[in-house]
Amino acid sequence: ALVRLIDTMHTPQGRIAVAGFYDAVRPLTEAEQAQIDEIPYDEADYKAELGVDELFGEPDHSTYERAWTRPTLEVNGIWGGFQGEGVKTVLPSSAHAKISCRLVPDQDPGQIVNLLSTHIEKHTPPGVKVTIIPNPSTADPYLIPYDHPGNQAAVDVHKELFGKEPYYARMGGSIPVCGIFLKELGAYTVNFAFGLKDENIHGPDEFFRLKSFWRAQLAYGMLLEQLSEYELK
Repeated sequence: ALVRLIDTMHTPQGRIAVAGFYDAVRPLTEAEQAQIDEIPYDEADYKAELGVDELFGEPDHSTYERAWTRPTLEVNGIWGGFQGEGVKTVLPSSAHAKISCRLVPDQDPGQIVNLLSTHIEKHTPPGVKVTIIPNPSTADPYLIPYDHPGNQAAVDVHKELFGKEPYYARMGGSIPVCGIFLKELGAYTVNFAFGLKDENIHGPDEFFRLKSFWRAQLAYGMLLEQLSEYELK
């Protein structure tokens, strides 16, 4: 029953099938689309990095668009029944799943929880009881406009450090304080970091190169100096 219920949450093509889930999703502007399209992308390298043979997701959107600009709904864990060694031919009386959603600008976490709860209640098989326990730790999605003066200051620092124009890339991470600062203080936060993709962020073997640490120290000093020359909002 749990697997059948989870299966109703996506179409075979990978689109989220929860009614109203995409209603608040902000479409990309022509400028934003152009910024994503100009970022180098090699599908073979991307597959090799992930260790997969095929990529999957909304067919009308590129890999970078799906990773950076589209919301997600995924199952992080699923369990139930006998888990020990050997065999026990007893049908489990309960099963559990952990579900999370990565949201994009203009989506509201509380509304998404309500939409998902309504979907679950609607598609629960007859004779099955479902308990939904929302996680109280939610975060508003956050995006700083690419032409914000704070971003421009970061661009200037990167150009001075590396001698070339940086790309405008988004990341599907979770930094709740950015949304809090924007909501409570009306202030945007510039995301400015120097970690490299081979440093296994959040992994047990995560590391950070000393030369990147030293470069970041220099860059933050330069950023503060650059910010003093811009009128920020």
